[in-house]
Amino acid sequence: MTKQEFDKVFSLNISNKTESEDPELLEIYGYILEYENFDSDWWNEDHGTNDLMYIIKNCSANIFEKIKTDISNWTAHQIELFTQTLNSNDLKDFKVNERIELYLHLFEIQRTDVDLYGAFYYGRNINLSLGNNDLLIRLANRLHYESVECLLNSK
Repeated sequence: MTKQEFDKVFSLNISNKTESEDPELLEIYGYILEYENFDSDWWNEDHGTNDLMYIIKNCSANIFEKIKTDISNWTAHQIELFTQTLNSNDLKDFKVNERIELYLHLFEIQRTDVDLYGAFYYGRNINLSLGNNDLLIRLANRLHYESVECLLNSK
């Protein structure tokens, strides 16, 4: 999606907070804008999270790095929906390390209006056993698990 196409569709949307002009990022963010106020079941039953993850899957290899550059501009609700997407969708084996890295990055933004923990604990469907051990240690520490083993055995 070009910036011109994005602006044509979403320029009047008051929750449009992106500062990106990247077509891939605009497609991802445009999806969130379009569906962020749908019934919560749209996201909780993985309709939105699956759609969004398939959009990401069709993007370039560095899409997670691109998201990192703009996600701090998004609203709390948009960040929470994206966090839910990282943790809960049918592509549980897809880019596990990149998803963990981005999830950990979200904590660095330090927004008090975003619940990053709830999105992890509710309906998690990511194959953490595929994760890099150093990332899993950081994730276990961030989420207050006693060990990586406790993290992997939680659900």
